[in-house]
Amino acid sequence: MKTQTLKRGLLTVVLSAVIIGGIALVDYLVQLGRSEGTVPPGTEAQIGGVFSLIDQNGEPVSNDNFSDRYKLIFFGFTNCPDVCPTTLSRMTQALSQLGPLNDKLYPLFITVDPERDTPARLKEYAKAFDPRIIYLTGSAEEIAKVLKAWKANRAKIATAEGEATEENYSMSHSSVLYLMTPDDRLVESYNWEIQPDKMVGSISEYLAR
Repeated sequence: MKTQTLKRGLLTVVLSAVIIGGIALVDYLVQLGRSEGTVPPGTEAQIGGVFSLIDQNGEPVSNDNFSDRYKLIFFGFTNCPDVCPTTLSRMTQALSQLGPLNDKLYPLFITVDPERDTPARLKEYAKAFDPRIIYLTGSAEEIAKVLKAWKANRAKIATAEGEATEENYSMSHSSVLYLMTPDDRLVESYNWEIQPDKMVGSISEYLAR
């Protein structure tokens, strides 16, 4: 009897934790929608974490590899038809305008679709944008860990041709740009629709310090 009571009590605690965590995530996503595609004010300290991934050259990297500069991070995928190439084009324009300040910034693109975005695929995709942008992928588990740390969401969805299948699908995902300090604190976030000159004006204030 005591064992059954203990198991019930433990199950109640676990279920409560799951429900509370789910409510917190839903609340964050609602706030994200209200904040026009940027990180909701007051939640900045919840963003970021350690990671261990692979770059477009097949080299293993971690957050320590980028600890000497600011980071501009965007999550996307190479089969994205609009948001991702548009955002990377704006990042390319911004990097061109930053000039010498680029030496103080790592622009990072982290895939939300590691099943298809292999290092070779990312290396080919990178040719269309500024060569300073670093592309990262990894195992499904590592990518899931990074997405959770940055409170970024993703979901497989149907393509224009029909239902989502294991081989044929698109992705719905967060479209926030994160500006992180060398010691991994979030200082600014931008909607993917931000114009390059406005992004440059904001980023320059930090890089020029």
